[in-house]
Amino acid sequence: MKEGKVIIASIIGVCIMSILLGGYWTLKKEQLNIVVKGQEQNISTFKTTVKELLDEANITYDKDDKITPSLDTKLVDYMDIKVTEVKKLTQKEYENIPFEVKLVEDKNLEKGKTKIEKEGKEGKKEAVYELTYNDGKLVDKKLVKEVISQEPTDKVVKKGIKEEIIVASRGANSRHMKVVATAYAGDGITSTGTRPKWGTIAVDPRVIPYGSKVYIPQFGMTFTAEDCGGAIKGNKIDIFMGSKSQAYSWGRRTIDIYLTK
Repeated sequence: MKEGKVIIASIIGVCIMSILLGGYWTLKKEQLNIVVKGQEQNISTFKTTVKELLDEANITYDKDDKITPSLDTKLVDYMDIKVTEVKKLTQKEYENIPFEVKLVEDKNLEKGKTKIEKEGKEGKKEAVYELTYNDGKLVDKKLVKEVISQEPTDKVVKKGIKEEIIVASRGANSRHMKVVATAYAGDGITSTGTRPKWGTIAVDPRVIPYGSKVYIPQFGMTFTAEDCGGAIKGNKIDIFMGSKSQAYSWGRRTIDIYLTK
């Protein structure tokens, strides 16, 4: 009997020592909850770590998969373990690059008119994305690189800036007048809100209405009545010149004009 008691005491001592030294691993872990790819199962095991449990249950995984808690975590009763399958795929997408429209001033094209010099063409680019799926669900889309396979071609449009100057000859429907014409120059705004230019004349609007077309034989061209001045009364006009020297050169003259409309 004495020897039997010694043996039992020895066994109890070994068990206590195993527990104190971390030997709890010899005890069975109950009701461990494992979720793999959304599928849930409850198992019990004598294994000690998450890794050992997954190996025992023939649950496969790779370095990209997410395992919670980590593989080296010690097992305890009622532990929740989740294995999330992570897959990374590469996807290419092709996109068009819009072209730009460039306006180029053309002094040979009448103001207000446009002309297409060159048609535009869209470019093309290839975008490479890395897609990340967790248990088959897309959770991240990251641009890895972008390659332009074809540069866009700009559309070029000419914009006319040429001021229209109507040239006409004396006709049967024109009205003749003899006026005193003075030249002027400088910057500013006309009485009709335009900027004076070669082809602009200042008039007495009671005699020559604004917008009238006036043919002046000395220049062989038609001018437009767009301005007036305090000193312009009756049969007087001012002719806008490109420079002060031209204005001084013209001075003041009595000339014939013809109102064409």
